[in-house]
Amino acid sequence: MRAKSDYFLVFSRLFVGILFTLSGLIKVNDIRGFAYKLDEYFEVFYKHSGVPFHEIFGPWSVPIAGGIAVFETALALFLLIGYARHFTAWSLLLMIIFFTFLTGYSAVTKAVSDCGCFGDVIKFTPWQSFGKDVLFLVFIGYIFLKREEIHPWLPSKLTAPVAWLLTTAVAGMTLYFYLYLPALDFLPYHVGQNLKKALQPDPTSGIPLITDYVSTQHTDCQIDELSGRVILLVALRLEALGEAEISRWKRLLEGLPKEVKVVGLTSSPSEVRQSWPKAHGLPVCFAPQDQTVLKAMLRSSAGAIYLEDGIIRRKWSWRSLPEGKAL
Repeated sequence: MRAKSDYFLVFSRLFVGILFTLSGLIKVNDIRGFAYKLDEYFEVFYKHSGVPFHEIFGPWSVPIAGGIAVFETALALFLLIGYARHFTAWSLLLMIIFFTFLTGYSAVTKAVSDCGCFGDVIKFTPWQSFGKDVLFLVFIGYIFLKREEIHPWLPSKLTAPVAWLLTTAVAGMTLYFYLYLPALDFLPYHVGQNLKKALQPDPTSGIPLITDYVSTQHTDCQIDELSGRVILLVALRLEALGEAEISRWKRLLEGLPKEVKVVGLTSSPSEVRQSWPKAHGLPVCFAPQDQTVLKAMLRSSAGAIYLEDGIIRRKWSWRSLPEGKAL
């Protein structure tokens, strides 16, 4: 009987540790996307309770998202290694109770369509998310009850250094992917996507893969960005950009081959789109685009996308924009 319980504890550690590590790393990879999901929860809580969660926590959604992602991944690694067993067991139990309440609330109220637990890699319905967390609760509950029997799988002298080295690496990855772009892009606007094809009805379903993107040739800019070589300058809000972002854009435009067309995309209002480029010395027409689309196109406040005949070839955060002559 004892051996059976020990085997189940080993299985529970591996099951929870591996899946929580994957879940955490997916969030780490796309920390802005996770922050957008938190913003959605804050809005829902405000609408249902009247408490201004979106005003209180909204400005801090990115640090909160980063903290949760690193903490979740670290706990999973601690569990797998066998480090700080009491802290790990208590933290996992409290976390899964909170997550179970959150997904249960979402399932009952139908307030959020997807929990964002595994980012855009795996989509769960609210009830599937709740069922997943109930299953995790069973395994984590067992781990909590058996926490005294959790022993390190590394030599005692290596356990703490390895645990904190891995945590530091995860924190560094989180910061890097936030400052630049996710290492893996699971959204419809990934590198290699043929926008021209994705905007056309699917032969089987009759529904386009991408339905919410508005081509710039259908706006005041009247530039066909789906043919030839094109640079899309992407900014959520032009009025929120600083000198660093603007100077990087200018460096990109300087020396750009003449055959490369340039058009901007932003959710800023019409008056800003018309006056802002002239005020900042950027001879670029900015077309209107929904903010949700922009967030899916580029996980950065500003940057650029390079297209060849409608195919996305490169994407850059403003921090990594190349010089125009390099294209």
